[in-house]
Amino acid sequence: MPQVIHYICNKLENYDTSFLEWVKLLSLNKNHLLHGCCQYPVRDSLQGKKDPQKLKSGYRIRASVNVEMAPPFTYQHWARIPSSDYKQGWYSGEKTFVFQDLEECAVHTLAHECFHFLSHSKQVKFKNTEANANWWADQWLEEYHALNVQ
Repeated sequence: MPQVIHYICNKLENYDTSFLEWVKLLSLNKNHLLHGCCQYPVRDSLQGKKDPQKLKSGYRIRASVNVEMAPPFTYQHWARIPSSDYKQGWYSGEKTFVFQDLEECAVHTLAHECFHFLSHSKQVKFKNTEANANWWADQWLEEYHALNVQ
């Protein structure tokens, strides 16, 4: 899905990716719809005592989507649930996400993991939670749809 990778890379151009080692989108053929991972940098334990900036590895973002399941896809995960009972206007709760095709699933999964990278590296002000990551991914997916409708 080169168009998905192109979109995600374009979105990341707005941020400092100097510590981002790689972004991968892979196929998945297990019983799960998707799997995502944002691996945080690992410091070199020998050099780290002398130079705390010395890294053994940078951030690594990986998303896998199932290429054998038939759409539409549903996935339950944490989300921002709107509520006027909370000062911030929402609470963290379970939501069913629906993806019409593999592209949607891939964009959402990669955007979710990109949020973890951006939050952990303090490039966005939002707390590094699953609900926030899915809220962020929803926004990127909505923009992806808007760009691809034209």
